[in-house]
Amino acid sequence: MQIKRNICLILLVVILAALSSCSVSRRASSRYQSMSQQALITLEMDKDRYSLRGSVRLWKNELVVLSAQVFGVEMARIEATPDSIWAFDKMNRRYTSLSYNDLGTIANKKINYKTIQELALKPIEEDQMKMEFTHGKHQVKVSCKFANREYNTLQAPTRTPTDKYKRVTLREILPL
Repeated sequence: MQIKRNICLILLVVILAALSSCSVSRRASSRYQSMSQQALITLEMDKDRYSLRGSVRLWKNELVVLSAQVFGVEMARIEATPDSIWAFDKMNRRYTSLSYNDLGTIANKKINYKTIQELALKPIEEDQMKMEFTHGKHQVKVSCKFANREYNTLQAPTRTPTDKYKRVTLREILPL
């Protein structure tokens, strides 16, 4: 699997695995208006291993942004708004959007913006998350280590402009 081609898939897999394995405290979301956090994501598929840096930024009830960087260059971004989810393949200048119903079908679980927002705000006891699953014929292990969580320090949110990217189908960006 080429990491450059599937980095958006890695981000969505981390979200989906977290949503299906974590319980979220609704109290966490009541205290903060914005949050940012850094992450180190490691993906193992069969004998291949990939590491990338990521970040999570959240503006309560407006926008959740997940970003993945390789060698300090942003390669992919996921933006969740109360209405929909946008996946940007920045390397290939492409994007797609999907509804929460689409994401729920992929995850086999009911998902909405509040679920993603609360997950991003959820205090993580050990500052890490690990999961294993099968993707097609492949055994996949994903681990995330979180650091540098800051609350209420972000400026007003801005969305990624789509006029610089080519709109493609979900399957073109996320080969599921």
